[in-house]
Amino acid sequence: MKSLRLIVASIVLGLTAVALQAEGEKKDKEMPAKAAGCCASAEAKGEQCTHGCCVEAAKAGNNCEKCKGTGKKEKKENKAGASKEAKS
Repeated sequence: MKSLRLIVASIVLGLTAVALQAEGEKKDKEMPAKAAGCCASAEAKGEQCTHGCCVEAAKAGNNCEKCKGTGKKEKKENKAGASKEAKS
C-alpha cells in the first residue's frame, strides 16, 4: 500500500514538473523584444548606450536584461542601403 502511494505521488510530481517547465518555455517565447530605457533614450539621441552591461548584451545580440530589456536586439537597416533601394 505504501509503495502504491509512493508511485502515485512520484507520477503526480513528475507531471507537475513537466507542466511547469513547458509553461516557462512558453512565456519565454511569447515575450516581445524590448530595448532597455537607457538604450532607447540613447538611440533617440543617435548614440549607443555606454553602460557596460548594455554593451556586453549588444555584443551577444540581446537587449540588456539587467536594465529591463527583453529578447533579441532588432537589427536596423542601413540608411544608405535603404536609399539605394528606393532609387532603383
